[in-house]
Amino acid sequence: MPLAGGWHRRPMVPVLEPPMQTKTSSDLDQAEVPTTPAETDASDIDSVYQNLVSGVGHEHVTDDNVEELIRRADADRHPVLAAELREWRSATGPDANIDLDPAHRA
Repeated sequence: MPLAGGWHRRPMVPVLEPPMQTKTSSDLDQAEVPTTPAETDASDIDSVYQNLVSGVGHEHVTDDNVEELIRRADADRHPVLAAELREWRSATGPDANIDLDPAHRA
């Protein structure tokens, strides 16, 4: 049916979405999960920091090293790591309202 200006209305055609991509259990079994290297020296700030940059080693963040780790992340321009460390600090600091002591869990 012609419209003003000579344009014709095209029939609406449903858009087909591509099929959802799924992974088989064998694909999931082969996924590599990063883990903290066994030789990590938890008392060495450089070792802990390098692991954090690699996405592992969060278990070695402590009240004693978190400030230095934040400074290093800021200096090296790792804003996401610095933000995560600040969140860790606020969740575990003296003003935190989260009780992380497993002895207090029922």
